[in-house]
Amino acid sequence: MRGIASFIFVVAAAGCAQCQSEHIDRPAVDSGAAQPNEAQITAATGQVSRLRDAQTWALSAGESVPVRQVITTGADGYARFVVAGGSSFELFANSSVIFRRNTAAVGDLLDITSGRVRVHLQTAFGQARQRIFTPVAVISTHQPATLAIAIDEDDTVRIDVIEGEVRVQHTRLPRNEPTIVRAADAILVRPDEQISRQVDRGSLYRYTVKSLHDIWSSIWPGHAPAHDDGPIEQNKLLAER
Repeated sequence: MRGIASFIFVVAAAGCAQCQSEHIDRPAVDSGAAQPNEAQITAATGQVSRLRDAQTWALSAGESVPVRQVITTGADGYARFVVAGGSSFELFANSSVIFRRNTAAVGDLLDITSGRVRVHLQTAFGQARQRIFTPVAVISTHQPATLAIAIDEDDTVRIDVIEGEVRVQHTRLPRNEPTIVRAADAILVRPDEQISRQVDRGSLYRYTVKSLHDIWSSIWPGHAPAHDDGPIEQNKLLAER
């Protein structure tokens, strides 16, 4: 079930901007106004907080989070952040990240420790690369890219690339060359296995028609899924492993 939930997340994340507009009124994003050492919150709902001085502090839209801060969401939480240069990230329910843990490397954006996160990486002028860290994989890119990341309880990481191209290296079982994952492709990185190949969705997944509403409500707090699971012609998405 967790694998199915992860897949539902990454598919829904690809079109989440449309879905969020139905639930959140958020200000226009101006990444140029964000400070280099802060992440600006442009949208937040439910339980969203950061750890400061060993205490949990609630966060809301319009606030900023400095570097090396742990950001978490609860069972009903969602938040979107933008940073200077145009990169952004979204946290879905029950997720945890550290913003710019390694301040010595300008391109190191996030350490994702749990949950489900959607990230847009926008490489800045003079910046060699952007990187995201997970329990078992390092994700890097030299070009703009958008991806969805889901981490299971056993630290298995699923990476779906929505736009652009990224390089993935196993942190525990590294190879000389990273695995390249391009738009519309995905891989699973397991803690005790080397990255063997890219996931071919056509061979690993069978398709079930679900409405966008049903899929989104499975990860969006406060919206119960519809009881009718019959075929719907519009907004068809992959929904079952």
